Amino acid sequence: MSEAVGQLTPNQRAVWLLHEVHGRSYEEIAHIIGTRPASVRGRLSRARVQLAELMSPWH
Repeated sequence: MSEAVGQLTPNQRAVWLLHEVHGRSYEEIAHIIGTRPASVRGRLSRARVQLAELMSPWH
């Protein structure tokens, strides 16, 4: 899993870790990284899709 997370873009990785590991809300993440909650949702969605693709060989 850590190898797959390491392949995300830095922005996707930051959003994914803040949300999935640290339990931060979209609003909190947006404040931390200096963007809008809608951008956080989009980045998180793309990160989840990419992780699913990267992890598919292990399913």
